[in-house]
Formats: sequence, C-alpha cells, structure tokens
Amino acid sequence: MSDPAAIGPILVIDDDPGVLVAARLALGPHCAQVETLASPEGVEAALAGRPIEAVLMDMNFTPGANSGREGLDGLARLQALDPTLSVVLMTAYGGVALAVDTLKRGAVDFVLKPWRNEKLIATLSAAAALTRAKREAAQARLRGAEAGGAGGPLIGAAPAFQKALKLIRRAGPAEAPVLILGESGSGKETAAREIHRLSRRADGPFVAVDLGSVDPALMESELFGHRRGAFAGAEADRAGRLQGADGGALFLDEISLLPAHLQRRLLTSLERGEVTPLGAARPIPVDVRLFSASALSPEALASETVLRPDLLWRLRTLEIALPPLRERREDIAALMEHFLELYARKHSVARRRLSPDTAQRLEAYDWPGNVRELRHAAERATLLGGDERLALEDFPFVFARPAPSDTAEQFDLEQIERAAIGRALARFNGNISMAATALGLTRPALYRRLEKHGL
Repeated sequence: MSDPAAIGPILVIDDDPGVLVAARLALGPHCAQVETLASPEGVEAALAGRPIEAVLMDMNFTPGANSGREGLDGLARLQALDPTLSVVLMTAYGGVALAVDTLKRGAVDFVLKPWRNEKLIATLSAAAALTRAKREAAQARLRGAEAGGAGGPLIGAAPAFQKALKLIRRAGPAEAPVLILGESGSGKETAAREIHRLSRRADGPFVAVDLGSVDPALMESELFGHRRGAFAGAEADRAGRLQGADGGALFLDEISLLPAHLQRRLLTSLERGEVTPLGAARPIPVDVRLFSASALSPEALASETVLRPDLLWRLRTLEIALPPLRERREDIAALMEHFLELYARKHSVARRRLSPDTAQRLEAYDWPGNVRELRHAAERATLLGGDERLALEDFPFVFARPAPSDTAEQFDLEQIERAAIGRALARFNGNISMAATALGLTRPALYRRLEKHGL
C-alpha cells in the first residue's frame, strides 16, 4: 500500500511514548494523518472537527493494570461520540476470551503487542474502510429520508395498500428478515425503509443495494468486501455492504439476481452473524437485519433455478406484497399532489395544481412504472408546466400522442423505446424476467432502461 491517503486520518491512543512513535513510523507512510494521545481522556477534542476514520487504542493505561477494563470503557466512550467510527484495541496481555469480549462490545479487531507492521497496516486499512462504508450508508439514509425513498411515500387509502401497510407496521418491531414483493417502481425500498424506521435498529444504518445494477463479477466483493490483493485490481481493503450495515439493515433489491454461488455465502453470513471478506483469514462479526425484494411472483422465486430453498425460507420469514398503482387508482391523486408539493419546494418554483380533467385522466392511466413513474411525471410537470393549473399536455410521457398518419411517422427513439417497455411491463404484469425476454434484453439491461425512462 503506497498511497498515503489509503488510510486516514487515524488516532492512536497509548500511554507508552515508544508505542506512539512506533505506530507513527509504521502507519505514517500509509495514512493521510496519524494523531496520538496518551490516554482516552482527550478523545472529545481529538475527534472534534477531524474526519478520523479509525482508532487504535491500548486497553490498559494504569501502571500494572492488565484487565483491559480501561480499554473497554474507552471503547464505549468512542462509540457514544461517533457510532460510525471503527475502533481497534491492542494489548500485550491478550487471550482468546479478551479478544472475543472486545469484538462483542463493538471493536472491529484486536491486535497483540508487539505487532507485525504488515498486519497492523492491513487491520487499520480494513477498519478505515468500514468507517467510510458506515458513513456513506448514513448519508444515503438521510438522502432517502429527504426524498421519501426510492418508490415514494407510504400514502394511500386503497384497501389493497392498507393491507400491505398493516403488515409493514407489524413487521417493524420484529427482528426477522422481510421479503417484499411488487412490480418495479411500486415502492419496495420505501416499504423497507419504513419497517427499518419502526424497528429497534432505526438509529443504525440502512444500506440499499440494487443487485440489478451491480456487475456480477464484482458482486461478491460488493456484498462481502475484500482485502488488498485478493484479486487483480484490489489495491486497498474494502468493507462490503454487509459490514456497512452492521447494527442496522441491508436491503437487497431484486434478490433473484444473486448468483447461485453467493446464495450459500449469504445464508451462512445470516445464520452465523459474520462475514468473511475475500482474501481474509477469519470472519468478522456483523449484526444485520436483512430486507430483500423482488418483482417476481412467489411461485417464480420458489423455483430452485432462481433461489435456493433454504435461502428463500430464511428470506421470507415475513412476506409483504405491494399492489401496483393500477390496483389502487384512488391513491393516484393524493400521490401526485404530494410529489407536486415536494418538487415545488425542492426546486423553489410555484406549486402546480391539477385540473379536474387531468386528475381524472391520471387516475385512468395504468402507470406501468408505478409510483416511480408517477414521481418523475410530477417533477417534470413542476419544472416545465406552462401554467399554475396543470393540463394533459404537461404530462406528454403519460399521454403520448400516437403517430398522426403514415406520412408523419414517429421517429423519436426515446419515446418508442419507453412505450415498448411500458407495454411489455403491462403485458406481463410487471414481471421483469418475462418483459426482458419479450424485449430481447437481459434483466440488467432492462433495469438500466427502466431507470433511464423513470419507469
């Protein structure tokens, strides 16, 4: 590791000046900055205004002490100051029982003195990567909360939606995995975020992964992480999404795309509460609640060519089905009004209103892209609407005009592609696999086009 910013900044806490000097010499070339303290008493000032990514701390600070109690107290203090911060504890009086205790209490690793420099650098690199992953997850959670989630808010009075909402509220306090089924754009991630908000893990991270957008060759590293040198191009340690979700929840969208060889790995991680990054010699404890989602039917998911039966049993401990928007038409106007208000505030423009005729036509439209499509239509109308009162022409993608005659053919490839995808989704009731096959696309390629067209 030669990049001086591969780790950093870090904080080393030890009462032995010689240890602090040795840590500076070993870690300095590999860290953006190495801060040192003689005791945990000054950690508040050391963390204030500094983006510390990892802490290396001794476990004994009183002469003659070897119980490790001071280090565990310091660990609790650091966790209270910054729950995302990775702490590595070290001592010259180590044992298996003490190492296990430190990991149970939240330390990410345990180092014995005297250390080997290569091992210390790898340990701090992994700790810093985990901190970055947790902080990115926290930022993503804030962005998701501000935007109302990927599929829109949980708004609706339709009986089919109220049934799903009741299950969402009951699932919140539980710790069990939840499988959420529904067509693309129906609000599966939003439902998972709401369950997480209602859970005892609400203050922990919510990490969302769309498996349809992850390169299959990189999926193992994305989920489980890797160590430097684990494969060609792995130039630094990276914490996987399971580690990033530690203490919170992991949402895997389109779980049917998880390759067969990774399904067993995921099941093992869930059952044992641990994850082993690629190239790592030992597993790392993780405490994660799993949410998964799919646009496939329960029958299609149950096929052994899609998911292992033992994994599916684990995933669907609790199962929630979200209705498509065409089955809850009475909610369309309320959702549209919500998004018009949201985007008026976001873009600092005048609040648009729906004319009665437009509202009626919106309710009659089938919305193949569900709430996601409605949301994009609301934002476009907010930005480009001609008057305060929105009319049909302010929703051109919703009410696309057919080609007027053979002499004036429609050559807009964007609209042709969007219309074809919409028809395929409607024809196969939102089944991504069948729609992709009918369109001559792979599932990942169809997912990219769905995002492109806001469907």
